[in-house]
Amino acid sequence: MPLDEEYWEQLQVLFHMAEHTPDAALDAVLLEACDNPELRKRAAALIRSAREQNVPAARVIRPAASGKIGPYTILRHLGSGGIGSVYLVERTTAGAVQKSALKVLMRSAAGPFFVERFEREQHILASLDHPNITRLLDAGISDEGEPYLTMEYVDGSHLDVYCDDRSLGIRERLQLFLRVCEAVAYAHRSLVVHLDLKPSNILVTEAGGIVKLLDFGTSKLIQPDSLLTTTVMATPAYASPEQLRNEPVTTVCDVYALGAILFELLSGRRPNQDSSVAAMIERSMKELPPESVTAAVTAAAAGHRGLTETRLRSVLTGDLATIVAKCITPRPKDRYVTVEALISDVQRYLAGRPILARPQTTTYRLSKFVRRNRAAVTSVSIMVCCLLVVAGYAAWRQQQAYREGQRALQMQTFMNSLFRLANSKYTGKPAVTIPEYLRLGVTVLPDFIRNQNDRRGAQLSLAESMYQNGDTKDALPVFYEVIASAKATGDLNSEVEAEAYAGDITNEIGDKSSSRRLTADALALSSRSEVTPVARVWAKVYYASNREDDGSRSEENIALLQSAVAESRRRLPERQTALVLAKLAGYLEQRGRLNDAAPILQQAIAIFGREPYAVCDEAESNGDLAFVKGAMGDQQGSVQIFGRAYDGLKSCSGPDTRPTLMMQAHLASAMLKNHQADAVVPMLEASMPAWRHLSGDSPDLSNPLIFLARAYLAKGDFPRAEATAAETVRVQSGKISEKTYRMGVSQLVWAQALSAENRPQEALTHCRLAIVGLSASPALTAGQKQANADAQKLLEKLQTSFATHQ
Repeated sequence: MPLDEEYWEQLQVLFHMAEHTPDAALDAVLLEACDNPELRKRAAALIRSAREQNVPAARVIRPAASGKIGPYTILRHLGSGGIGSVYLVERTTAGAVQKSALKVLMRSAAGPFFVERFEREQHILASLDHPNITRLLDAGISDEGEPYLTMEYVDGSHLDVYCDDRSLGIRERLQLFLRVCEAVAYAHRSLVVHLDLKPSNILVTEAGGIVKLLDFGTSKLIQPDSLLTTTVMATPAYASPEQLRNEPVTTVCDVYALGAILFELLSGRRPNQDSSVAAMIERSMKELPPESVTAAVTAAAAGHRGLTETRLRSVLTGDLATIVAKCITPRPKDRYVTVEALISDVQRYLAGRPILARPQTTTYRLSKFVRRNRAAVTSVSIMVCCLLVVAGYAAWRQQQAYREGQRALQMQTFMNSLFRLANSKYTGKPAVTIPEYLRLGVTVLPDFIRNQNDRRGAQLSLAESMYQNGDTKDALPVFYEVIASAKATGDLNSEVEAEAYAGDITNEIGDKSSSRRLTADALALSSRSEVTPVARVWAKVYYASNREDDGSRSEENIALLQSAVAESRRRLPERQTALVLAKLAGYLEQRGRLNDAAPILQQAIAIFGREPYAVCDEAESNGDLAFVKGAMGDQQGSVQIFGRAYDGLKSCSGPDTRPTLMMQAHLASAMLKNHQADAVVPMLEASMPAWRHLSGDSPDLSNPLIFLARAYLAKGDFPRAEATAAETVRVQSGKISEKTYRMGVSQLVWAQALSAENRPQEALTHCRLAIVGLSASPALTAGQKQANADAQKLLEKLQTSFATHQ
């Protein structure tokens, strides 16, 4: 058995113990921990291999003081690798200036092993002549004794960066991948394996989009009569399992690396990207099956490919997933035997022909034939259908070949019918609002979509739209129906998503028990691989936020929200990330961590500002930032940001809607703190008719009334301040408890107005009622603490006045 497999547990212990030990002390530390020299040697090799993969910037070899290496003049440093640096150089030959890339070996690394490796690269490159492989131009030893190679300079981008920067589609990415495969196949025919294939070793030129394969430094010449073992120089993320096990290498090692590159080009990330080097080696020992390329897809990656996340998964499912899986299977004998075989299957896929990696069943080959000859098949089908209709054959619907076509037709019919039904003849109303339209969709949905899975997906979309539109009452039963249906059919992702939203709604309506149960269940299930990133993120968010709102405040909640932010940055669209950032900032603000909350809110606002349909979200985050600025003592900045928030809500929500009017009330509060009472009074007086229309005589009317009463008080208009404060108390009395902060503030403003009118006895009564309300709950914000202090100060003043008078 190989040493790695036999002593795997000891290797793991040594790796984790010494992985952060400096190079100079590594051998000594391993000697102290292990008496097996072979085991120490292998552990050291693994640790150094991991460092080569993850080192942020290798030490740059400094050129001679003359700025020359051999006959070449250095123009600039291009990059550094594990054993050397690469420079852009030029040389004048016969009056012509030639630019090249010059790779020079570290003097400190110029031992026999590295010199042998360097000489091998020179020999290999000199033997290769292919348009997609960099050409060797020269080789030599510098005046400082450093070996160097001079190669053609390629002005281009790494393969993955080139594709993402141009948002290339799947077909274009496959065409570039084929060029890489052709270069590798040529090298194999020249008896060379590369052994370090990865996107950063593949450049695509800016001019012409030509692929160039770089760095044959870890390559080995294939000897027909012997097997050569690999080195630890390859990058572990793209190394085959047999390379990680330090077993003999063949051309199928490069097939594995090509599969890993194809995985990344298609899905947006490497296979098992979050795994450590130790975990990769463990997977290779156990020969665990590869990760599915469709499971790695994210919304952000789909956007770089010009597709939605769902559409990208659909494109990758089937032949492409089969091709990738065959490349990166752990057993060498199960991979493509040659790179030419891989090229053939990719070309077959692009041509719409059956790939050879899949069983050649009649159904599979027929489906490929239909796709290649869609127009001809469609014409013949129409003729056949006409003949069948003439013959009276009534079951023509059974000839529909594809399930996706049926689903699209059903959804199209549903949407068309829904638009037709949204008229006054059906609804009895001259105009249908968005909430009414969504409720109508839920009602008629079963008449158009019979399949339970399809209907559940549509229900979930409608319910989430209701939720986002504020119609939580009607959304909740739809979410419950989705949960029941998802549990019955094992649709874990829909279950998690619906439970997360339902948990947030039940929290809003005060059903804390249901909220805890739903969000806890959603969070527990969200770790399963079947659950999409968007469902997992919102399961974390609603679990943490509902516990914060329920009084179960803990650092665990903050950590969960931070985890949701990190995952959303990696896998969700920017707007989703901004919403999660805003949630996190809100709870940091409640903890008084204003310096942490402010920059997070600014990040969210910047993202919303780039989104054309996020004006309301941007306005709400500006409102939160204005609160933070005010709490930090920047009253003028608070007023300016509240103004932007108010203007934003007016434009997206309308001037007389509840969110806009509430933001105006907060703006008024900030203006009062900034001594702008003269401007506040006419602004709030003008908005009162809209408030009264929306709130009637409900406690909601107390929000603008409190600010208006304070504005009258600040202006010195004490009779109006008294009357407005009295109305504020009246609309709340008998509807909310006297022992609430809002009632306490209302009584305080009334007492302050009476005191200013020199009516101390009446003022004392209302001041005592204010203290009852204000002291009922702990003061969490600066405003609450200030109200408590003002009430106590007024009480002392009034009591002193009575004592002196008596």
